Amino acid sequence: MHGFSIFLVALGAGIVTMTGCSPESGSGQAKLSARPLAKRGHDRLLGFGVTEGSVGYEVAFGEAQKAGIQFIELPQQWDDIESAPEVYNSPFLIMANEVYPAFDTGIVLSLNPIDTSALRLPAHLAGKAFDDAEVVSAFMKVVDFTIAGLPDAKIVAISIGNEVDGNLANDGERWAQYTRFFAEVREHIRTKLPGVPVGVKTTYSAIMGSQRHLIGNLNSSADAVMVTYYPLDAEFNVRPPSLVDDEIGKLVSLAAGKPVHLLETGYPSGAANGSSEALQAEFVRNIFEAWEKYADDVPLVNIVWLYDMSADEVATLTKYYSVETPAFAGFLGTLGLKTHSGEDKQAFFKLLEYAKESE
Repeated sequence: MHGFSIFLVALGAGIVTMTGCSPESGSGQAKLSARPLAKRGHDRLLGFGVTEGSVGYEVAFGEAQKAGIQFIELPQQWDDIESAPEVYNSPFLIMANEVYPAFDTGIVLSLNPIDTSALRLPAHLAGKAFDDAEVVSAFMKVVDFTIAGLPDAKIVAISIGNEVDGNLANDGERWAQYTRFFAEVREHIRTKLPGVPVGVKTTYSAIMGSQRHLIGNLNSSADAVMVTYYPLDAEFNVRPPSLVDDEIGKLVSLAAGKPVHLLETGYPSGAANGSSEALQAEFVRNIFEAWEKYADDVPLVNIVWLYDMSADEVATLTKYYSVETPAFAGFLGTLGLKTHSGEDKQAFFKLLEYAKESE
């Protein structure tokens, strides 16, 4: 869900405040002295969508370190990077390259020609098919620019598109075009970053629903099955946390031996979604228990997100997604493990409890 550029804009000012900090400064732990998941005998990585709430990014990132963060997702929209043919700019690459290596935090890079329902091709490519040679060539140059902008960063994985099923819908021809586009881009990235897994983020509901075979064709050339998982129904009401184990198991089975990257997973705590802090905490517990069960199959889990959004931020996001139902706003506004003002929810305590038990 959170591949949108305004997520980065909201955090940009906060990241800047950290660029002058040494790894020994700041409110949280400086370096990741605790690697709780690795201590369980599996090579697994935990990430967070580090929203800053009202406390500021430096404090928020310190809280993420306290909880054991090992990577962060860096979303980049194609039309934000390339403002005119072969004219590239992304200040967030500079910030990320300065900050996250110093704090021993990897990056999952999301390069997005599609961001959920939004098509993010630059204006000069509007109307062209994804497998058009000009589109493929142009995106490869954006890949090169982006990788060059992160020379010091540890890139953990790369997703080419965010929840692309939201835009491609059930259009088989466009899925085929995107599948061919991705296969070429994947081979190009392999020459630049051998060993870094590359895939495409799709939603859990799509990969288990009517788009299953279309996504399967796309994932045939992917290194990992990359999924966003929010247990909600079509009206944005929560589904029981008890379903988590079974649904993660279905993902693992569907992946047929490929690793599953849960690049976004979360659960709102708000009454508008039929939820509560207790249900959200149960979801966190069940996610980690399922992760333990499928440790060899799920190397990455990214919890979204750390702090609740403000009312203004929620309004901006509902406009971006063109979904203005109260339940969707409730979902966005209560997805954090902490309130916007910084109070811990039960889910954050549950997360810390898991980290402590893993030491």
